[in-house]
Amino acid sequence: MKLVERLPRSSRLTEDGLALAAIAMPMEAITDAIGRHARGTAPLSGTVRLSALPILASVLIAPSLTRLRSHYPALKVILSAASGVASLEKGESDVAIGFVRPETAGRIVRKVGSMKLGLYASPAYALRPSPTWTFIGFEEALHQIPQQRWIQRFADGRPFVLQSSDVATQLAAARAGIGVAILPCFLADRDTALVKIELDDEPTARDIWMSVHADVRRSPAVRVTMDHLIDLLGHELG
Repeated sequence: MKLVERLPRSSRLTEDGLALAAIAMPMEAITDAIGRHARGTAPLSGTVRLSALPILASVLIAPSLTRLRSHYPALKVILSAASGVASLEKGESDVAIGFVRPETAGRIVRKVGSMKLGLYASPAYALRPSPTWTFIGFEEALHQIPQQRWIQRFADGRPFVLQSSDVATQLAAARAGIGVAILPCFLADRDTALVKIELDDEPTARDIWMSVHADVRRSPAVRVTMDHLIDLLGHELG
C-alpha cells in the first residue's frame, strides 16, 4: 500500500496515507492517558544514593532537588560530596559524578558536561602588577590534578600563600584578597566580589562523567534522578 507520494520538492500523503493517519491519530492521546493513570495510581518512590564532586553537590545539585521532588515527592536522595570515585559495585552509591571516567566493567558511563576553569581574584588584587601576585592552590596530595599543574606553571616561581583541597575555601580566600586562584567558572562568575583575569592561554576544561551500574539503572527512581542530573549539568556546564 503506497502511503507517500515523493515529489521533486516535497512529499505528500496519498488517500490511503491520509486515511491511516486519521485512524492512528487517537493513539497518542491513548498512550498519554495510560501514562497519566500509571503515575497517578503508582507514584514513584525509593531512595537514590548519589555521589558527586563537593562543589557540584553544594552549588548545583542540592538546590535543584526541590524541583525534582516537586515531581516525585516520595523520592529520597542521599547526596554524598566526594572527590574520589565511589564504588557502585559495593553499594556506596547508585550514581556517581566526577572528573574520572570509570573503566570498571558493568558500568554505564556518560559525559554530562565540561567544567570550565579560569583565574580569579578580587577586583583590587587584580589591579596589582602581575609579578607581585601570590597564589591560592591545592594541597600537596592534589598536586597532580590538572588545575594545580596549570596554576603552578602559570605562577612560575611566584609563591603560594594558601593551599586547600576545598574549592569553596579557595574562593573565599580569593574574595578576601589573599591571592589569585583557579576556580570553576560556573561558580566564580556568579560572585560579584571576584573578577576573571583574561588570559591568552586559558586552563583546559575538566570533563564531568556520570556512571551507574547496569543493574541499578533499571530502577525507575534512579532513571528519573539521572534524567534530572543530565538536564541540570548539561544546562549549567554545557
